[in-house]
Parts: sequence; structure tokens; C-alpha cells
Amino acid sequence: MTSLWAERTPRPDGIAKTLDGDVSVDVLVIGGGMAGMLCAYLLGRAGCSCAVVEQSLVGSGVTQNTTAKVTAQHNLVYDRLIREHGAENARLYYEANQAAVAGLRQLSDAFPCDFEEKTAYVYAEESTEGLERELAAYEQLGIPHHVLPSAPVPIANKGALGMERQAQFNPLKLLYGLAPSVDVYENAFVSEVSGTTARTQEGSITAEHIVFATHYPLVNIPGLYFMKLHQERSYALALKDAPAVDGMFIGEGGGFSFRTYEDFLLVGGGGHRTGKGPGSEEGYRAIRTFADAAYPGCVECCAWATQDCMSLDGMPYIGVHRRENPRWYVATGFSKWGMTGSYVAAKAIADLIATGESPVEDLFFPQRSMLNVALFSNLGTSTANLVKPGKRCSHMGCSLERNDVEDSWDCPCHGSRFDADGNVLDGPATKPISV
Repeated sequence: MTSLWAERTPRPDGIAKTLDGDVSVDVLVIGGGMAGMLCAYLLGRAGCSCAVVEQSLVGSGVTQNTTAKVTAQHNLVYDRLIREHGAENARLYYEANQAAVAGLRQLSDAFPCDFEEKTAYVYAEESTEGLERELAAYEQLGIPHHVLPSAPVPIANKGALGMERQAQFNPLKLLYGLAPSVDVYENAFVSEVSGTTARTQEGSITAEHIVFATHYPLVNIPGLYFMKLHQERSYALALKDAPAVDGMFIGEGGGFSFRTYEDFLLVGGGGHRTGKGPGSEEGYRAIRTFADAAYPGCVECCAWATQDCMSLDGMPYIGVHRRENPRWYVATGFSKWGMTGSYVAAKAIADLIATGESPVEDLFFPQRSMLNVALFSNLGTSTANLVKPGKRCSHMGCSLERNDVEDSWDCPCHGSRFDADGNVLDGPATKPISV
């Protein structure tokens, strides 16, 4: 199953190199997705020598499977942020993500990527209570907005809250545009990172600073990322002969989402924890059943799944990997909002490396408190699957679930996935399994 972006974006020749021997640079970025490529590009602009190593091809992981909405409207986040972190931090979160929208808008001028300004909306299906609280948060924080009495989507709803001057784009076009400005080594799987050195079969890379932009960090102990993250899968369809929508829409609490691209309508939904819940068969069935009913006669052109790292508190982990090693950095836990999250992370880490500080380093500090109900859910899932019989994950030994639709083995603990031959599809696992 191939995403619309992969299907319709030809890969240019010569955008990456093959690692052949040892390399030394100021900064090594592990991961050639949106976060890693943006980080390397910004560091290069700041005068740092930088290399990106990607285990497969540039953008071939989570980035090519996003729905590519560029927005600071992360569902109903601002009311919660004010309650849990205070208005000042909520405003900082908004400003950082809105700066990401502006930064990507500016990059799109240099690297055309079908960047279109749109209003982002959250619609309410049942009660308007959550929408009303979020509206009050927007007003308190001074976020430009407007309200629709009814969202123009084929779902009964009670209105929508819009955040203005957001955007949508083609993520692979941007990455392919950035690539010639960055030293990228593809098909270079990092098997070990120690001190200032990362090792692959093709050679070692030594760097003063190392950035883990691998979606899920390769190094979990110390750092405890295996306790602070879980992963979720969700699904998308690209439909022809379906009516367009004016804006980007998502249901409160993660209902179906909608956006356009050229003459396609993209519908997303059906999410669940990787390796648990309804599974991929039910995820695809749910979204297809909805599309068939909502858009009779429409043509499905592409169907694909993505995987999201979910943090304990809904905010990403960006910055120093852990206090004991201040020259390692991490960018993860974007919790379904990876396009703005990637830019926020790239800018913050580039600032930390180039100047020693970032205005968001405390807000997104990876070693902030772990006391959250989600922690106990993660620990409970891990404990149950460590004792459950079955094929074992090479990461920490959890029992794997068979995913027949995507022909993979999926880990419900930390979200690693393996193909039919046992090779790693998604981390944090770095070693294959025996099938």
C-alpha cells in the first residue's frame, strides 16, 4: 500500500550518497525524515558541517505517510495546556508551532511543495462543551480564529472552531528539494551509538553532536523512552470524484479528518495502538465503510497507514537526550502533529547546538516529569505482553501480534514492526526477528 505522496512524487536522481568508509562532522543526524532533514538544513545554514544517515531512503518512513497538515491547531490542546501548564506555556506552545507554519511557508518559496494556506478546523460531533472551552482558550491566548455553526463534512456535527492561516503541502517535494543542500547517506542502518560515534556496516560517523531523529529514539536506556512513548497506527484514503472541502477538518478527540490535494480528497481515521485494539483490518474497514457511505461512487486511488509516537502528556520530547550526555539530542513524541512538530524540533535543536539555548528548551525538555496516567497504561501493556506467549520482539521481548493486512508482526508495547521475513519496519527495534 502506497501513500499519495509516494505515488505522485518522482524521486530525483542524485539526492543522496552511499556511505563508504568513516566520516567526521560537527553534527550527525540519524534519520532522513522531515525532522532530521530540516534539522540538518538549519544547522548547515548556521555554519555547522552536518551529515544525515538514513536506514532506507529519504522520506521513506513516517514522513511519506503523513496527511501533511501544517498547523498549530493540535485538536483541542490549548484549554488543556492552560490548565496543566499555565497560560504562558500554552502561549509559548502556540507561538512555537505557528513559527513552524511560517518557517515551512518560507521554505516552500525556495523549494516548491504545493504549499497552500488553509484554515484548520476541529468539529464537534456530540457536545459543544469541549469546543467552547477551547474557544475560550483561543480568546485568552489571542489566537486568530472563527467559528462555523456546522462543519461542511459528511458527519452530523454541532459546529467547528477554525484556526486561521494554517497550511497543507506535499512533504516529499519539500524533502527532495532540501536534499541537495544536505549531505545525506542512504541505506546506512545505524546499529550502535556510543559516545561521539555511530556505527553502520558501511562505516562509522564521528560527530561532536548527535541528533536522534529516528521517530522513536534508538537509545532507550538511559533516557527511559520505552516508558515515555507508545505508538499508534492510523489510516488514510485518497479519493477521486469526492467533493472537496474548503479547509482542513478533524473530529474532536481524533474523529475522521479531511483535506484536499489537487483533485483528491484525503480522508483519515481508524486509529488504534500499534499491535492492539481493532487492528489494521478493522482500521481500513472503518475508513472504507465510512467513505463508501459518505461518497457513493467515489474512486479509491491510494490507501496507506502511518505510525505516530505518542508522548505521556501530548507534548513532544525535544532537546538534550539526557542530562548525563548533553551532546546527544532527541526529537520524538509529536503525537500525530509531526509536520509542525518536526520544524519546532529542528529549530530548537539547531539553536541548542549553534547558540547553546532555545526559547522552548524547558517546555519540551525530554526529561520532564513522567507522572502521568499514560505512564501506567504503558507499563501495564508492557507487563502483560512480556508474559504473554508468542513470537518475541527483538527490542525488549514483548509478544508480537500478527498483522495480516500489512503482512507484518507488530509490537503492542513499544510499536516495533517487522516484515514477513523478520526485518525491521519500524523501531525502536534495531535487530530482525526469526520467523
